[in-house]
Amino acid sequence: MPNLKLIKKEEIIKGIFSFHFNNIDSLKWQAGQYLQLIIPHENADNRGVKRFFTISSAPFEKRITITTRIETKKSSTFKKILSELKAGDIIECSQPKGKFLVEDLSRKILFIAGGIGITPVRSILMDLQYKEKSFQADLLYANRDNNIAFKNELEEIGNSKNNFRIYYFIAPESICEEELDKIYNDYNDKIIYLSGPINMIKAIEEIFYKKGVSKENIRTDYFPGYD
Repeated sequence: MPNLKLIKKEEIIKGIFSFHFNNIDSLKWQAGQYLQLIIPHENADNRGVKRFFTISSAPFEKRITITTRIETKKSSTFKKILSELKAGDIIECSQPKGKFLVEDLSRKILFIAGGIGITPVRSILMDLQYKEKSFQADLLYANRDNNIAFKNELEEIGNSKNNFRIYYFIAPESICEEELDKIYNDYNDKIIYLSGPINMIKAIEEIFYKKGVSKENIRTDYFPGYD
């Protein structure tokens, strides 16, 4: 299996950590894809020694970065062993894969992200910005508090693109049908990307189906283990 070598880890906001890896086996990936990390360890809990993570870095950045929430008291054994990695440590991973990809820039894109579900969106937006692509997009970003991952980078893109808007929903505010209808009159002219905790994404997905949006126009990236 391919290997990754840890360059550094950093707490980008409270409780959210990015792990930057040297792509020593020259893995190829597209913005929005994910991979599986494998870290064998003793006394692993029932979630095991493997975990899927969306790649939060864009391909042009060369390194592979995964960004995740780590809560000291409630973390799985996998998250604990991940957090204990030191610069220079080598771990195994899978080949990147996934279909959470932006391929049609002729239509407006609606990104809806919850919490750490912002990671594939960050990768996609950074990739589009780097490639100087013209696009129309909105980001609706729900978070538990005002500690928002990648906020500065996202807003820099927003400031440089007239056709990119960001809407924040800070708990107890949520992305629901009523809030969506305040912003949009029509959904069928958009390609919709949903990324975040499973229950949140499934609920929003059902709203769009109720409004007649076809499955072909919805992409999902479910994040298990988050609420």
